[in-house]
Amino acid sequence: MLRSSLFAASAVLLSTAAFAQNDASSKLRPVTSPVKNAGTYHVATGAWTRAKAPTANLGPDTIYNNTCDLGFYLGLTSLETMVDSGRLPSTSSVDSPNSVPGTADAYTVNGFQVSYCAVNPLVDIDVAHFECYAPCSDATLLVPTSTISLAGLPGGGGSSSAIGCWIIDIDLQGTTDEFAMQGDCDQLYDAAVATDNFGWSHYETNGGATPGGPLMAGDPFGVLAAGPLGTGCPFGDGTVFVGQDVTTAATGLGTEDVFEVDINGAIGGCFFFGGYLSGNPYSSFRHVLYGDAGGSGGGNVGTSYCIGDGSGGTACPCGNPSTNGGGCANGSGNGALLVGSGSNSIASANLVLSATGATASQPGLYFQGNNAINTGDGIQFGDGLRCAGGGVIRLQVRFADANGDSATSIDVGAGGGVSAGDVKRYQLWYRDPNLTPCGGQFNLSNGLEITWAA
Repeated sequence: MLRSSLFAASAVLLSTAAFAQNDASSKLRPVTSPVKNAGTYHVATGAWTRAKAPTANLGPDTIYNNTCDLGFYLGLTSLETMVDSGRLPSTSSVDSPNSVPGTADAYTVNGFQVSYCAVNPLVDIDVAHFECYAPCSDATLLVPTSTISLAGLPGGGGSSSAIGCWIIDIDLQGTTDEFAMQGDCDQLYDAAVATDNFGWSHYETNGGATPGGPLMAGDPFGVLAAGPLGTGCPFGDGTVFVGQDVTTAATGLGTEDVFEVDINGAIGGCFFFGGYLSGNPYSSFRHVLYGDAGGSGGGNVGTSYCIGDGSGGTACPCGNPSTNGGGCANGSGNGALLVGSGSNSIASANLVLSATGATASQPGLYFQGNNAINTGDGIQFGDGLRCAGGGVIRLQVRFADANGDSATSIDVGAGGGVSAGDVKRYQLWYRDPNLTPCGGQFNLSNGLEITWAA
């Protein structure tokens, strides 16, 4: 775990002293009802998955984690937007009391967490992310790296006495809403929030006269817990960079004791709640980012076999081998490459099967088998090789995007009914109706073998 210190506390004081802060204590609202986890909303399908695991098939990595709950939320008024900041570390980042080295210089974000309290029975929220953002520096002048509009999220009972508070993971996998963020804003750690931080915003678009607001988080030095300095939720914990998951409460790396409020598209000011080191709530907000951290933070799960490059004992059906490590070549000239990410842990429930190089905008079936057919060489089937069979289970049909990419959004282990110690084989069977090289109008990826653990 990252260790806080008096030196780090002094750094926070110095970094926030430069901002002209307004006291937003009048907007502070206590959380008076249980905060419920609504699970995961999958943008690609509009489906929901109940929260069986904290990461809920996202990631495979947690790259930002500000989840040290304070028991408050921000009471926004109509047309108000909250803007907060954090940091994704690049490989040039250092190991210090409030920093940590990154595993990549750019990260693909495939999901995030939205956390809020609301009055309206259903809530519509816009969440934007800014690759580079100096805290309280007028986000209305910036072009967001990503903006996601979420409609019909669960809310409250319709009155101020019936507040509903929720935590929801938003899964962007398999959509064009996935986005890239550079580490430390420009891939270079400057040890300055003005040039290292990213920003994100929360706006309830249907707030009307009764908007709610985002949940607050962050207690890096244990001030609110009335403990000695250094016993709070350390900076950067719960992320792949320190080898832990989002179940670890943490203060987000780079978050500051200030936030911005915009009103109807214009900056409304820089705010805090009177000063954290004076015993007031830390002025930052609950947020989690999921993605692929690369480097030591991720890695593929499973072993690829039955590759359609002509090296196995079964040739591709019409002399259509591929060279990208996937199955036999489809109409694009590539094979569909199937990989696993997350983990092989049944309890973690975060294995994701994903494929690249399939046919754009066409459906594909992810399926599980007990056996590697023909001792792993497969048999000719359509324009490809069928490599997994025996006790076949249909896991999920997914449409590829415009690049031919898709990914599962279910609990693969639960869907396949696996047990610890099971060895299962997986493939993607997908349509290729227009440019089919062998006339079969369908093809398959390489095979993937996974040994499941508890």
